[in-house]
Amino acid sequence: MLKRNFTTEDLTYDLNSLTPGTRYSVQVFAVKCTRDLNPQEDTFYTTPNKVEDLQITSVTETSVFLNWTKPDGNLDFYLIKIKDGKQISSKTEGKEVRDLIPGHFYTFTVLSGVRDNSTWSEESIVSRNTKPGRVSDLSVSRNTHYSLQLNWKSPVGNVSFFRVVAIMDKKTLVRQNVTITEVNVTGLPIGSKITLSVTALVNGNIEGDSVTIDDYTAPGPIKGLNLSSTDVSLNASWNSEGDSSSFVVQLVLEGKVHERKTNFSEITFTGLKTAAQYQVIVYASNGHLEGEPSTKSIFTMPSPPTNAKSTYQDKSSITFEWDPPAKVGRVTYAVGIISSFWGHTVSERIENKTTHKFTGLKSGTKYDFQVQTVAAEHLSAAATVSKYTVADKREISLSMMCSSAEPLLCDENTSRVSVFEQLKKHFNEVLGENIFWKLEEVNPKEK
Repeated sequence: MLKRNFTTEDLTYDLNSLTPGTRYSVQVFAVKCTRDLNPQEDTFYTTPNKVEDLQITSVTETSVFLNWTKPDGNLDFYLIKIKDGKQISSKTEGKEVRDLIPGHFYTFTVLSGVRDNSTWSEESIVSRNTKPGRVSDLSVSRNTHYSLQLNWKSPVGNVSFFRVVAIMDKKTLVRQNVTITEVNVTGLPIGSKITLSVTALVNGNIEGDSVTIDDYTAPGPIKGLNLSSTDVSLNASWNSEGDSSSFVVQLVLEGKVHERKTNFSEITFTGLKTAAQYQVIVYASNGHLEGEPSTKSIFTMPSPPTNAKSTYQDKSSITFEWDPPAKVGRVTYAVGIISSFWGHTVSERIENKTTHKFTGLKSGTKYDFQVQTVAAEHLSAAATVSKYTVADKREISLSMMCSSAEPLLCDENTSRVSVFEQLKKHFNEVLGENIFWKLEEVNPKEK
């Protein structure tokens, strides 16, 4: 223990160069004839120095962390006063103040203290808002092509206003401040994924933690739906506005629906029935939202029938039959016959049958038959066959006279053969294979 002695003839004495925040004991002796009389004694603490560099190093919604530098001299503890009357002591140069109100403005006062609890340093003061709380129950409703309705609940504590931000592909589309707990965010791109965030603020620029939600503006309608087909496949392509995440394509045949989803604006269906009318319905889908559909129909291209043949014929009718194409549904056929000799043509359309009878025909005539599969305005290649009606035979006799300047020329066999061949050639040119006919030579000597 350090002792220091001073003498004075006055009744007061100033003690200098003492250490701040230190307990001192003072004894005063009256001196008479070099003899010390009974002393008077007292103790006191010097005032501690104020803390240095007081600052707030961390802020949350309900706490603040204070930090400072220990002052020169001595002290026993620190006292932290909060404006609302709460006091906290600390023996370290830093303290977390808890249980605060989010978004509230606080003034913190820190003092150095000694054990007598009555001697305090000068005040060091710092002020700050706690962070505002996070909004809750953030939701999106009323999705239109170009806007989204946002609603939320205000957090516990104080809030000056809310900042609403809409982002797409890391690009800020909308940034606005509101004082109420709902806003209709407009000016958004159609059919796009939008990231929306809401942040509570106080004191101009002190932000709470953001709450984020993803949603979509309503998809736009399908445009330019284009269909093309083969006999067993169908391709659909289209355009759409916005950044639709997926498309739903429905393929309908005779009330049966086959549905597929795709992320592309084109799709191909295979293994289809030939010469069948398919309906295609396409609409964009974004999460829980569906766009306006586009509908179009197309026939698959027809495959030709096969194995055309005649199954019955008489003098005035012929019945034909054929095999249908593979994977055919309800189908229409174009059937027809033609007699090139008579210039007689018959064409008909029949549904879902693979046999047909032509009547009112002429006997002994060759008829060329063809059958084609029909799909809308498209016709397949033809399956063909030719057949004669049964001939109603008549016998006609022809007599020819021969005269010649050359003696006995008409009586020669070569002359008769030559004339017969010329006659046969004439009938062949006139009738050909189109009409049943037969030319036979009768020897006059046989009559």
